[in-house]
Amino acid sequence: MKIRLDDVMQSFSFPFEAAYYYYIPLETVLMFVGGMIYGKAVNGISSEEDVRKHADNFIKLPQIGEEGRRKVMKGFLEAVPNSDLKKRMISAVDAEGAAEFENVLREERLLIAWYNYRDEVYSEFAKRWCEANGLDLIR
Repeated sequence: MKIRLDDVMQSFSFPFEAAYYYYIPLETVLMFVGGMIYGKAVNGISSEEDVRKHADNFIKLPQIGEEGRRKVMKGFLEAVPNSDLKKRMISAVDAEGAAEFENVLREERLLIAWYNYRDEVYSEFAKRWCEANGLDLIR
């Protein structure tokens, strides 16, 4: 079965573990939060119950959750040579999470470097997950 890299990486972007992503191969990604569907309904699929009924047609995508996202942010900080800046960024991650972290990065003109780093890490997670689940990754 084939799956798009961007579709797997999308499931890492939502920080709450209460959100679930299901993939309909080469069609779309459905995101459910608290039983509500986000994304277009496909082939009459409009609820998590519909997904369970047709489980053979769906792939539940991986999640990294808020803690996983914080680990990725802290991994980025390993490359920051300025100790004062690093302390400020760690404080932003620990206290406020992604929004404050990105505000600090924006102020320091490191936002593009962060996005590149994050996408590389997410891409590697996606590749490993696909390999472990016997899925062919397409770009």
